[in-house]
Amino acid sequence: MRLGFERAILVGTDGALVTAGCGASSHPAALRLPPDEQPIPAGRGAAYRPRAVSPAVARRAPIQRLRCTREHGRSYGVHLELYADRLVVPVPSGIGIAPPQRRSGVYVLGGACAYPVRTFEPTGVVVVDARPRVDLAALFAVWGQPLSRHALASFHGPVLAFVEGRRWRGAIGSISLARHAEIVLEVRGAVPPHPRYRFPPGL
Repeated sequence: MRLGFERAILVGTDGALVTAGCGASSHPAALRLPPDEQPIPAGRGAAYRPRAVSPAVARRAPIQRLRCTREHGRSYGVHLELYADRLVVPVPSGIGIAPPQRRSGVYVLGGACAYPVRTFEPTGVVVVDARPRVDLAALFAVWGQPLSRHALASFHGPVLAFVEGRRWRGAIGSISLARHAEIVLEVRGAVPPHPRYRFPPGL
């Protein structure tokens, strides 16, 4: 049975990503798992590498009711996993962070300003300001990617949503970005969703 509790995103030196269950390590020996517990690889091609910075973020324009600012109060983490054709669609670092961005490898350290939803690393961890409360539609609006029952970024087909491992039956965009939410979206193929994620200290 595949691991069903926590998932880490492993970032290789070449920027490639795979997902693995709890206790995962980037050491190759840690990936010697039974076939049904093997890490899920990221898909190849441009569709699996959506750009992080939307035109609106590049202009530092208001998006819905969200603005790009330099000052941010209390924030917390949400984890987002995306799958298309049973392959990982990596959530890139730099979503919601206006250029020029400061980077260290695949990590974004900062930028000209940032929105209340943003990513600093390609692990699916989204940093969310405690105020105002936002939903998944706001994150995708900042990202500049489509999200609906039949569209997920560059992919089309019925989209399934899970929150804490349970099927979400409402509008996908209405999923709240609540503290430590584990959100899984899948299109064109099912992947057993994990119910939680081990967040780093401070989030």
